[in-house]
Amino acid sequence: MRPRHTQKTKSSGLTGHERWLVSYADFVTLLLAFFVTMYAVTRLDSEKLTVAQQSINRALNAPVFLGGFPSEAGLNKNPAGLSGDLVGATLVRTPPASQMEEVTKAVQGELQDKIDNGELKLLHTGKGLVLRLPEFLFFDSGQATIRPEARPLLDKLAKILQLIPNNIVIEGHTDNRPIHTPQFPSNWELSTARAAALVRYFIEEHHLDPARLAAAGYGEYHPVASNDDDQGRQANRRVELIIRPMEKSIKPQLTAGK
Repeated sequence: MRPRHTQKTKSSGLTGHERWLVSYADFVTLLLAFFVTMYAVTRLDSEKLTVAQQSINRALNAPVFLGGFPSEAGLNKNPAGLSGDLVGATLVRTPPASQMEEVTKAVQGELQDKIDNGELKLLHTGKGLVLRLPEFLFFDSGQATIRPEARPLLDKLAKILQLIPNNIVIEGHTDNRPIHTPQFPSNWELSTARAAALVRYFIEEHHLDPARLAAAGYGEYHPVASNDDDQGRQANRRVELIIRPMEKSIKPQLTAGK
């Protein structure tokens, strides 16, 4: 009996029991092609999505109001005394993070000298953009009447607040030394009165929308330094102006005035 010989295919040169390798190789090739195609389609969709988003943003970023807020009637396009880099400010829709960046730049531009010399501090916190105002620049010890020397600084700040629609919270803080006067029986009353004084100033002198403003007093219970020495107590006696982030934001596009 003659031994059985395995026949080779003419096309591949493989023996009969190795022909499965052809099908396996074809399957692997098709699988590779499938995943390459899926990757290419995904990249294409991502690029198309980016283009679509950019187009939508350009459509939404049309100017909606000039020199004020849609809800505030009677504001001038150029508030009196507004510095040149804020003249002609246009409000446009923008994501919240970008809006807060623009607000920060505007505040820094107007108050940079005070920030550089350490009189004012500008901080980003979970509550928003915080401008820390020390007591000695704005109030006499134990008083809640704004010092006349502080008014030009508040006027500069008010011009920025007129150009943004963000809500503003003003917080009063004291050190831990007790106060007992007929006007202020405790630090609660003193801290709240100082915050309210700034709110009233912005409303009465610069006609900011009262619905955007809030005043709060925290007494000595939110210190930023130790109350064990004079330097720490001085840091704790402060008012903080907090510019709150917006959910649906409008930012000032700053352009040079003509």
